[in-house]
Amino acid sequence: KQWYQRRVRGYTGFFNCCFAAVALYLAPKYTRLSGFYLRMNERNDLRILGISLFAFLLFLTNLALLTALHENVCPFITSLPSLPCTEVTYLSITFYMAESVAYFVFFVVATLLCWNFKFQIGNYIEPMLVEIRDIKYIFAAAKSKSVKEQRSAALDLANLAASNADNKFSLVAEGGLQVLIDLALSEDEGVRGYAIEAISELLTVKSIQNEFVEIGGVNTLMFALHSTDTHIVKESLLAICQLCQDNEDVMVHVLGENGMDDLCHVINSCRLDCVRLVAGIFLDVSFCDNLRGELLKHRKYVPVFERMIRCSDSVTQQLCLQTLEMIAISNPDAITAHPHFISPLLATIGKSADLQVKTISAKLLLYFVEDEQTLTEVLKCSADIHTALLKLVTTQDNIMQCVAAKILLLLVQNDRSALKVCHCCSFAN
Repeated sequence: KQWYQRRVRGYTGFFNCCFAAVALYLAPKYTRLSGFYLRMNERNDLRILGISLFAFLLFLTNLALLTALHENVCPFITSLPSLPCTEVTYLSITFYMAESVAYFVFFVVATLLCWNFKFQIGNYIEPMLVEIRDIKYIFAAAKSKSVKEQRSAALDLANLAASNADNKFSLVAEGGLQVLIDLALSEDEGVRGYAIEAISELLTVKSIQNEFVEIGGVNTLMFALHSTDTHIVKESLLAICQLCQDNEDVMVHVLGENGMDDLCHVINSCRLDCVRLVAGIFLDVSFCDNLRGELLKHRKYVPVFERMIRCSDSVTQQLCLQTLEMIAISNPDAITAHPHFISPLLATIGKSADLQVKTISAKLLLYFVEDEQTLTEVLKCSADIHTALLKLVTTQDNIMQCVAAKILLLLVQNDRSALKVCHCCSFAN
């Protein structure tokens, strides 16, 4: 019997340690916006049920030990014979009762968490917390000279704008756009970041966009593009993208004055995800007949497009090449006036693994081959032409092969020395 009781104590301690380790590893985290959550792509309900079942089994184990103590088996469950048997019994009963209650409470709470997991995004408490906030009090804090109060106010406005559409309209009705514009011009990066986030959320509503443009908000977003904080730049670009969608009047404001220079600054100094957003803005602008020519109006913008063509992101390359294609369709001279594009186009055809990028690059190269003035520049890159045409004709795409054949025909018609590249056609179907 003594051997049995020692084995029971050993198993109880072992399983308690195992439970503590598993519970700590699987314990859900809690945030104000998301409530309780576990890691993604996991069945949270099953994991919590497993923990609940484990806690319930340990609860039953503790009840069994209490029953054994009740039968006065204290001489077999103590290794401290110097203490009175009854005193050890009382201490053990108190310990196991407390542990039983703790495991039962844990079981109940863990089971209730399964109900909480039905909320995929957010917590039902969050809308209530946002609705009861006094907007006028937040505006007063935003106008304070204290940076700490301004940052708190900007965060509250960002949460308010992100909650629901009604809060967006109420914020704008109280003059929130002008307050956010003032906060976005703050010298503190934290205040500016929260303010830009709030503006980006508000601009998801079409009716708010016109009012924002009228009060000069576009200039604030363009100014934010020069921030050293990449998050602020990205949020500003997202807001500009929302403004530029199917709205030519806003595009005029975006490209007005030094707008093109501001966007080029992002390409030269920011990471690829921001450059991709700028490429998307350029593509939106290229669909406007009156603004398309502004993209290549000055030669200083050509290196910016060259960098996008040569970048490692295929999406950015595709957006940039589509923009140049739109310009070339409306005005071929606007493209052929910049022979610096020839080298990056040939490099893209030879190295890119994206079929659409290769196709658009080949079509753009065709404009330079058809122009007698830029044809000489193309022939100077004979090695790159050989590699590019070989890549085109060895594909299974008929359009790319036709483009390659047309380029070869034009090269041979204008310069007999170009015959040395014609052996590439032997690979075509």
